[in-house]
Amino acid sequence: MKRAVLIAAGVTCLAPAPLAAATPASSGPNVYIVDNAFIRGVQRPTVTVHRGETVTWHWRSRQSHSVSTRSGPERFATGTRNRGSFHHRFIEPGTYRIECSLHAPGMKMTVRVKR
Repeated sequence: MKRAVLIAAGVTCLAPAPLAAATPASSGPNVYIVDNAFIRGVQRPTVTVHRGETVTWHWRSRQSHSVSTRSGPERFATGTRNRGSFHHRFIEPGTYRIECSLHAPGMKMTVRVKR
């Protein structure tokens, strides 16, 4: 484990260094973006969450992709990228059709939000 050295009022303390991007932004489902597919056990997954839960997408691709709402009660979209992660907290119940704007209509998935 990496440690950061903190110096306060002439006292040296050892504290754990923050883990950048190691802890997901949410406790909800994770979806992985690989070359031309959204994956969560299977390609084109259907993810079911409760109202207020967050879904996190993780880029694991050499190609660039995006995450955007094709249809659903709320609209959101990421920019095109090939690394990092994105999370969205779903507030409005309903069915969301999600796609990569660069690879639609084949690269798609569904998020169902329960009350």
